[in-house]
Amino acid sequence: MGDDLLDAHGRPGGAVDVTSGQDEQDERAELLGAAVDAVYGYASGRYNWEDLIGFLSHLDRDGSDGEAALGRTLEGHLRRAGDLATRLHTDGAAAGPDYALLLLDRDRRILASNEEGRAYFAPVCKTVENGKRLVFRNDDYAAIFADALGELRDGTGGPALLRFMGEEGGTKLLCYLARGDGLSSAMLHAVERDEGDPRAHCALIAAAPGAGDEVLEIFRSAFGLTPAEARLAARLRFGLSLKEASGELGISVNTARNQLKSVFEKLGVNRQADLVRHLAELAALAASMQGNTPRVRPAVTTAERRNVVLPDGRVIALRDLGQPDGFPVFIFHPVVQSSLMRPQEAEIAGECGVRLISVERPGIGLSTPDPDTRPLSFARDLGHVADAMDIGRFAVIGWASGAPYALACGAHLGERVTRVALATPRLAFRSDIEATTPARQFFGGLRRHPWLFETVFTIMRAKRSRRFFRPMIRNFLETSEPDRRLFDADASLLDCFTDSLIEAIDRTHKGIVAELNLYAKDTPVETEGIARPLLVWHGLEDEMNSAGDVRRMLDGVPVDAFHFTEGDGHMVLFSHFREVLSALVNDAH
Repeated sequence: MGDDLLDAHGRPGGAVDVTSGQDEQDERAELLGAAVDAVYGYASGRYNWEDLIGFLSHLDRDGSDGEAALGRTLEGHLRRAGDLATRLHTDGAAAGPDYALLLLDRDRRILASNEEGRAYFAPVCKTVENGKRLVFRNDDYAAIFADALGELRDGTGGPALLRFMGEEGGTKLLCYLARGDGLSSAMLHAVERDEGDPRAHCALIAAAPGAGDEVLEIFRSAFGLTPAEARLAARLRFGLSLKEASGELGISVNTARNQLKSVFEKLGVNRQADLVRHLAELAALAASMQGNTPRVRPAVTTAERRNVVLPDGRVIALRDLGQPDGFPVFIFHPVVQSSLMRPQEAEIAGECGVRLISVERPGIGLSTPDPDTRPLSFARDLGHVADAMDIGRFAVIGWASGAPYALACGAHLGERVTRVALATPRLAFRSDIEATTPARQFFGGLRRHPWLFETVFTIMRAKRSRRFFRPMIRNFLETSEPDRRLFDADASLLDCFTDSLIEAIDRTHKGIVAELNLYAKDTPVETEGIARPLLVWHGLEDEMNSAGDVRRMLDGVPVDAFHFTEGDGHMVLFSHFREVLSALVNDAH
């Protein structure tokens, strides 16, 4: 047989491409290393939510046997990462200040500073001492500061980005110059100063090394980046090449190149390396600085949560809003939201004559987990809740993944339910949906790999904070131009969603994991017996589900009316809240 090779049974076989096999092993090892890095990055960093999308995408790149091979290997790492996140973050103890800060009076005297600030600004300043006047090392630096300070004094600027160049032309230092009255109390507490000290006229602020990332919101608000440009910039910040970033975002390299060109123009840079340094320096500032425009603080309603005890001893938590003697309407939120709602919606409910009751499903927020987590079981729970509240007949709203629970109530509570409304209904998470947005990447990835549910949310719960969730939620929900305009017009919407997610997982994540497992198993929605008027609202520019997706999901369900609205996205409920409530109250009595 000469040089012929034998197969495993001793029979002559063809030539074996050893090089090809080695290349495949090397590629698999490289992929595993990148996935493990992303797992521990997600667990250990307090604010880096994008690493979550990172390791989901690595799993999808592992080919047809990804879950069997890479998944098995990652399971042990995920458990350890969950333990790590719990040890690092659950105590809620904040680390030291993650920014460098100098507070200055009108004469440029340093009123107060932190250690990071004195060290950071030393390369461009001759003196960085409390009580002394700030003096720059050369005339160019002094002119840059003087120009920005002049704009700050006449009210035309602020916060302003200052770029101090090195001798060889590269960026030596980046910082913000901000108005003294735009600083948060949390920031002021980070420096050594007496309560009797005069108020700072201005402040020099920069991100300290190792600061967390809120990069999308910083650059969107400060430099006018589009959502697509901000997402691309964030990925480049994490070291991806343009080709790799375009692959993760589901766009062509040419599209990414055009977006990068626009980012360069808006940020005043001309190299990707400068962009990365730019992002790294400023990444932690948005959460610490209020800026020139006053921000709307978190919009928590005045209604406190109340608990209703069920016959089996479990508790259902809710908020009772709107008109106390109005017609009762129960609203069921998406899986990752508590019962928190804004005063705006509570006020609309009152004007519509509605008693709006916002419910937390079992295992979410303050509601006790249910071993039998199903829409039918929840419908029975709601019947007991209505009994305890002395409510006879009522309507229900199911928003997004709250839709199956509204349908179950309509099907199993008989004539007690007068009408059912669904807004952007989601009855299933498709695993084949194109990953063109962070939300699609997240839910599609989890749907394909349900074994991740427990650890992903263990880590998310350990890291819970407004600074972690706020940019993540905005990037999940801001998936269309109408949604972007809605969030830009009223910051309280994002504040409410952020605080609602924190409430939803504050005690446990069992309810979220249980509901996601129902979606992963394609558990059918029980709709047999629905005889109530069923109304559906859906925005035609919703990037998460198309009108066709909604019709397919509700195929066989007796829908009285589809309201497919032009110029609306995923947030259609908040654009048409009055219309939805009015339709539920109409003839309901």
